[in-house]
Amino acid sequence: MIELALAFNDRDGSYAEHAAAVLTSVFRNTGSQINVHILHDETLTEENKLRLVQLSSSFNHTINFYPVTLPPEISEALAGTISMNRWTSGSMYRLLIPSLIPTDKVIYLDCDVIVNMDISELWATDLGGCYLGAIHDQGIMGVAHIVAAFGLNPESYFNSGVILFGLNNIRQKLNWYEEMVNFLRSHPDTTMPDQDVLNHVFGRNFLPLDQRFNSFHINGLEPDFHQKIVHFAGDIKCWDPLSPGFGLYQDHLNLTPWRIPSEQLAQWVKTVEPMRHVEHAGHIDHAGAEHPGPAQSFDPLDPAQPMPALRPAQKTRSVRSVRRRISRRKVRARGRYLLLKRKNRKISLNKSGGIRQSRRLKVKQRRKENPASLNKTTSGTRMKSKKPVVLQSTKKHIPLKSGSRLNRRSNIPLPLLNIK
Repeated sequence: MIELALAFNDRDGSYAEHAAAVLTSVFRNTGSQINVHILHDETLTEENKLRLVQLSSSFNHTINFYPVTLPPEISEALAGTISMNRWTSGSMYRLLIPSLIPTDKVIYLDCDVIVNMDISELWATDLGGCYLGAIHDQGIMGVAHIVAAFGLNPESYFNSGVILFGLNNIRQKLNWYEEMVNFLRSHPDTTMPDQDVLNHVFGRNFLPLDQRFNSFHINGLEPDFHQKIVHFAGDIKCWDPLSPGFGLYQDHLNLTPWRIPSEQLAQWVKTVEPMRHVEHAGHIDHAGAEHPGPAQSFDPLDPAQPMPALRPAQKTRSVRSVRRRISRRKVRARGRYLLLKRKNRKISLNKSGGIRQSRRLKVKQRRKENPASLNKTTSGTRMKSKKPVVLQSTKKHIPLKSGSRLNRRSNIPLPLLNIK
């Protein structure tokens, strides 16, 4: 039987859904029996627990729940860690796996991975005397100077998203817990607390694994999902509609109880017996030694109760349709912007037109006060007055037609220039 562990904080209810998609991707590609271990806190609701139970039972696997409370020593050390504003407490639960899960070894997975291979290959890896098996962090060279400041080697720095823990080997290291606490106390400026701690405590005795067990998705590149565990470790996660893994993520999510109507789930919940939890799988004494306690794997479903069939999910939008919808929104927003810009321009023109009109009124008022200025016209204006104009050359009164244009150099109308 394969032992598989996930750990998360479900404050907004979304990470239980992501965990379900991860489990579905494992169940669909693995033929061996799997025993799931969920490390959680009080944020995981009973309804989401039942959904995870229903999912595991529908694939004929078992599941265990471990309510976790961080020890006072770790909580006190994390209180001074600056980067905990970015990470949740659920990221630290994996540090307690050796004291919580009483098995020889266990596979740990983050909730932002998509498994597209049989994890029996990873489970069959012989760790020998190594504490764990992990994959070199493919993005660590960009921050190599940071991890080097903590005394860690960037060349052998592993990622904590996919780990094969050799729990028996770790338990033989009696001071492993004390070393974790001391590192957090000594380095409050750590940027990746859980990962830095694991590298500090176990980095000198770990087994490097094949990269296909933890293949990073790099933004801008199409990932190869064939026979790999793809890890969306960057800002764009697999549940992001613009992610290249969104379609595959949705395919797995469609087979989970999150696609079953809530009223159907509520009716099913009434027929299920109360779930049991692994309240105390083990404890750690002040010296750092681990003492495994009693823990039982269980199937919380009553075999006498029929298992409701998973209804196919509603059709979800493809990545292309999502991109088209976003493009249409941008076009509409651009149209609204241009329309508003035209309106503002029209208002400004009206205002400037009003200013010109007020200037014309001032000119007319000034000409009324000074009649002699009526004969002094500017170039390019139209003569609307029918009063005669005296020409200096002929001394004749020549009536001007209304609207005739004046010469720029003299006040002689253009139609009368050839008059002798």
